[in-house]
Amino acid sequence: MTGSSAVVLGTNSLIGVAAGASTYDQQNRRYICWGFDTQNNQQLYVMDMENLITTSTPFNDQQPIEMEYDLQAQKAYGLWWDGSAEQFGEIDLQTGIASSISTLPGVDAVAIGNSTFDSNTGTYIFIGVDGNQYKLYSVDAATGSIINSPTIWQNGDRFSALEYNNQSGGKLYGLYQDTDYDNFSQIYQTYYTDLRLVEIDLVSGTSTFIDPLNSVIGGYFPGYAVGGLCFDQGSEIYIVWVQNENGSYLQTVDVSTGALITSTTLTSEDYFYELQVDNSFFANAFYNLSSSNQNVGDNAALANVTLYPNPTSSSLTIASTEKIEQYTIYSSNGALVKQSTDVNDLELQVDFLTPGVYFLELKSSKGSVQKKFVVH
Repeated sequence: MTGSSAVVLGTNSLIGVAAGASTYDQQNRRYICWGFDTQNNQQLYVMDMENLITTSTPFNDQQPIEMEYDLQAQKAYGLWWDGSAEQFGEIDLQTGIASSISTLPGVDAVAIGNSTFDSNTGTYIFIGVDGNQYKLYSVDAATGSIINSPTIWQNGDRFSALEYNNQSGGKLYGLYQDTDYDNFSQIYQTYYTDLRLVEIDLVSGTSTFIDPLNSVIGGYFPGYAVGGLCFDQGSEIYIVWVQNENGSYLQTVDVSTGALITSTTLTSEDYFYELQVDNSFFANAFYNLSSSNQNVGDNAALANVTLYPNPTSSSLTIASTEKIEQYTIYSSNGALVKQSTDVNDLELQVDFLTPGVYFLELKSSKGSVQKKFVVH
């Protein structure tokens, strides 16, 4: 990972994004955010990464924050204040309309940049304020009912930057502020603090170090960028933009050990925010989904594609009436294995693959289709 950025798609007059107001449609590979256009109008932007098209829709009355996407149910959710209470609801990505599912009693404010989603159980998770207490809220997305709301940040146990891992049985992670009260800087007039990866219990609100010796970032002014974190579900990697008094860095963290995998120094030319990982292939494989974002004609043209023999141990034949222009093989967790345009004979050699489940994405001039095959 280099930390460099490149333009993939234009954004149709988007000039500013609300902090914490982005998510990713993992079923259909669409980046979603709300922000302001050149006329200062609030718009919901949907960027189709498959077809490289951006659409924008004016928001009506509500502008949801802390938007999260349910990988399994394929729905977008968010929070908004209606003038008297905090609302939890679903966001229609076609119309921009936010429909309330429930009013969240006792929630007076929301900690920006501190929400995530458990797609295994359909649970929306966020940090909120109730009176003078901070709480970790778990909300049943289907009903809007609060499942758990333990009080947190007590006795110095302070964490934030939440991300949920849908693998490994489902785990909630965050960054813990571990302050060294024996290390005070006269220059900065503060104590040295490490941000360490922790696992957080949704019921009790307590946190546990993955490894108390591994630090994501340390310094006298450590922190992370709001909207500067995301989670790679396929490889179970926590990704975060952090900074201290010496600079800014894009870190990737192994959640099993809490250790850094890569650390990339960022410059003023690497200015990006509202990070999202394209977990679409993981989601489609893990939850056995299929895309609903392709044209009807495209799906029909490739609907009868078959693979044989399946399972196989050496070669795989593609039976298709359409000319296949490119194929891509993904592992069961969404990792790219191979991509090629060499499909003239419609027979693929797969004897180099280890036994397991794989997904083959085929593209023609009329669209794409994904098929599962097994190597034994």
